[in-house]
Amino acid sequence: MVVILKEQVMKKIFKLLLCLSIISAAVSCGNESGPDVSSQIAGEWHLVQMTGVSASAMPQVYIDFRSDSSFELYQKVGEVMRYRKYTGTYTVSGTTVSGVYSDGIKWGGDKKTGVDYTVSFEGDKMSMTAQNESKEVCTYEKKALSESDKADAELVTKSVDEGPRFL
Repeated sequence: MVVILKEQVMKKIFKLLLCLSIISAAVSCGNESGPDVSSQIAGEWHLVQMTGVSASAMPQVYIDFRSDSSFELYQKVGEVMRYRKYTGTYTVSGTTVSGVYSDGIKWGGDKKTGVDYTVSFEGDKMSMTAQNESKEVCTYEKKALSESDKADAELVTKSVDEGPRFL
């Protein structure tokens, strides 16, 4: 009788532990926060594709996201002969990145409003999708601008007559 009772108790304990294991696994899978954008975004990126823009009309844009949350953006947009360099800081929240230039202008806006981007990664490519009505998607690949182009770039420190900013 004691042996039978012990077997029944052991079976109930086993079932309980099995249920707890399944629940624990389900909860831990549901709490995954996805990729660590902060570590994946760090590095130098070159714009290779943009919604609605042909390859021949593609602006030359390189952006260096640094691990200290600063960035350097080099761009040739329009008829500019050499790169313009912009600096600032960026923040990551989940899969969203936003930035502010050194003169206080937010990406895609002004000092009060700006555009945030949803970031995703596939291999050595990063896509940034604008979180505004345009939903513009820009695709970058890991690639650095040459040191000579960096050295020759014109540093833009304030938003007066320097032309449009890419972000």
